[in-house]
Amino acid sequence: MRPLFTWLMPSLIWGVVLWRAPTAFTTRANRALWAAFTAIALGLSCRPAFVERGLGDLTGIRDVTQLLKHLAGVAAAYFLLEYVQEVRRRPERPRAARVRLLLAVVVGVALSLLFVLALPHDADGGFGIDAHFGDPWVKAYLCVFNTAFALASARAMVLFWSNRAAVPRGALRVGVNCLAAAGATGLLYTLYRYWFTLTKGDSTRFDAAGKPIPLQDTASELLPALMLVLLVLGVTIPPARTVVGYLRDQYALWRLHPLWADVVAAVPQVVLGTPSSRLRDVLTVRDRSVELAHRAFAIRDAALVLREDTQGTECAPACGDTRAAECVPTPAACEDLARVEARWLRAAVRHRARDLPAPTPPAALAATTGGRTPREEIAWMLAVAAAYRRLGADGTA
Repeated sequence: MRPLFTWLMPSLIWGVVLWRAPTAFTTRANRALWAAFTAIALGLSCRPAFVERGLGDLTGIRDVTQLLKHLAGVAAAYFLLEYVQEVRRRPERPRAARVRLLLAVVVGVALSLLFVLALPHDADGGFGIDAHFGDPWVKAYLCVFNTAFALASARAMVLFWSNRAAVPRGALRVGVNCLAAAGATGLLYTLYRYWFTLTKGDSTRFDAAGKPIPLQDTASELLPALMLVLLVLGVTIPPARTVVGYLRDQYALWRLHPLWADVVAAVPQVVLGTPSSRLRDVLTVRDRSVELAHRAFAIRDAALVLREDTQGTECAPACGDTRAAECVPTPAACEDLARVEARWLRAAVRHRARDLPAPTPPAALAATTGGRTPREEIAWMLAVAAAYRRLGADGTA
């Protein structure tokens, strides 16, 4: 289980730190959340052996990473509570923020004093404390940290859980539930560590060289790992919805582009702004939902212009019907309306390129104008665009 915390978890948390860095100082909430993940990342980064040796040589204290890891945990708990208070947007008691800061400082000072004045330092690294696990001062040191972390976890759990009803259903509420679950997992972990610390006694084993073998305990590894995973999910699920929406809109623009490019080339006056290429669409990094709606309605506007351009003497063939004297509804069993509209648009665009009137649309299209809402119109145009791509140069599938 050691590699889980030595390499995998630090990589995951540092990824979140880098991802949120551009928005770290935009609001107090973002600043507090970024600081919490940075503190967690710094604490986890003390795990690798080369970091332990380097910090030990630099400070002259062989197990200094033990203190740094716990101080980072206290800082992370403090900043996470600050984040909870900011996102709740509810008034709190006067000087409550100062009390939280004071408690964090007091806990940090207590841990530092116990570490320097009371703990033995005759073993290397962050697990050197395992060599004296039954020592009363070691138990006191661990109880101070576990108490502070338990209080912060319980407070975060209660605040997140009590605030979930005020959050709209969907990804945002799922994220809040994950954050509440992370607080509950942190509380469970500290309660378990109380039991583990007070009942294990001096159970450390030593290798042939006389070095302590780190105490192996699966729950002590899995519970904090689960807590961190829930924290990461809690802050990434809501933004992930935005990313998924952006990718969905980009894909829809890609699918619409052949049809859109052909009809706006025939009727350029319906384009809002400067026409864009497929490559430029892909390289545009911003909300694409408005642009997608503009594309769908541009196709519809172009179709209406082409309808006005009809001579009224000819209709596009549908389902093998080559009669041109009159336009009859296309049987639904023969081909769907999206294919009918795609076939007519292909013919209309081809006629416009030859400076000819557009063919009269089949009567089956008279009852359809796409969707009644932007979402429905986009869905309709995607169906038409799919049918349009399957047509050959002569307008046949």
